[in-house]
Amino acid sequence: MATFALLYSDTGGGHRTAADSIQQAFAALNGKPHRVEAINAIGYLPRPFNRSEATYRVAIHHARWLHYLNYIALDDVQRMQAVGALLSRLDGERLHVLFRKHPADVYVSCQPHFNPFVPQAMRMWAPQAHYAHVVTDLSHIHSFHVAPLAHVVTTPTEEAREELIARGMSPQRVITTGQPVIPSLQERIQRGARSRVERGLRSDLPVVLLLSGGEGAGLLDKTARAIAGAGMPLQLVVICGRNRALRQSLSGAIAGPTSQVLGFVDDVPEWMGAADVLITKAGSTTLAEGFVAGLPIIIFDALPGQEEGPRDYAVSHGAAAWCPTPAAVVEQLRRWLNDPQAMERVRCASRALARPHAALHIAQTLMKLCE
Repeated sequence: MATFALLYSDTGGGHRTAADSIQQAFAALNGKPHRVEAINAIGYLPRPFNRSEATYRVAIHHARWLHYLNYIALDDVQRMQAVGALLSRLDGERLHVLFRKHPADVYVSCQPHFNPFVPQAMRMWAPQAHYAHVVTDLSHIHSFHVAPLAHVVTTPTEEAREELIARGMSPQRVITTGQPVIPSLQERIQRGARSRVERGLRSDLPVVLLLSGGEGAGLLDKTARAIAGAGMPLQLVVICGRNRALRQSLSGAIAGPTSQVLGFVDDVPEWMGAADVLITKAGSTTLAEGFVAGLPIIIFDALPGQEEGPRDYAVSHGAAAWCPTPAAVVEQLRRWLNDPQAMERVRCASRALARPHAALHIAQTLMKLCE
């Protein structure tokens, strides 16, 4: 029986979503028996990367400049590999525990921080296993995604593939599959489109869905208040994620007959299906889900460095507008609502980027490593 270990971290929601999506896709495969385990493995990495989850949450809320400095300081292939080799010598023993506790035929990284450490450690502790990496950024690929020891690397876009090849990856080992989204995404989006009444939504007003990842970070608060106060004929649904303080504050400020303020929910695909416009920060997974829903997208926030690539990809393909201030969001939203033809053009451009079967393509690619 072939075994697969999908390695992720909770530095943002996209890496866990990628692992979950691929795991669900494996369940749909027929043929050779297999076992799949999704593992939050960030704690097995050398210091300070084993603390990435905690530092990420602090950085995106309070020190974006520090997050950006780290991003650009390590965006060099040789520097990244040197850091990986040094830290592995100083504090690499806990990776041995990963291989002992989670033996597998294929280790699959769904988070780029594993690339400088895991494939090198496999040479010592798991020499018979294969290594694969799933790129989860739509474009402007960071050096951490360069994995020369990987047997295969999947990319969400052709732009990402070309960038990796330009940085030295073998073209034979890099394939474009699309950004992994849950295999049932299309079905759930369609279910949401049929459930507007059950969700307390009117049929005579457009629905605007506003979210900002699982942490409810960035300009979500000010953007929600600006939209609610603009007097436009629409219904606003705000998803605050795990940010309870924000949900409480917004509930008191904007909740009403045409506004809903929600916390962390597990039915975002259904809300996308019920929506007419998506307003979000530039997370690759959220954008990819928006493409499958065929939604025109307004991007109001992007983490410096990390999310600039996904933002630029969506905007350059005509699927999104970049509006970095609440006033710009309101103006763009008003423009689209007053020009249905323009909004339909953006909707078509968004739908053209959809890759709803990407996770299944990735699972099939990984299975081939065990043939």
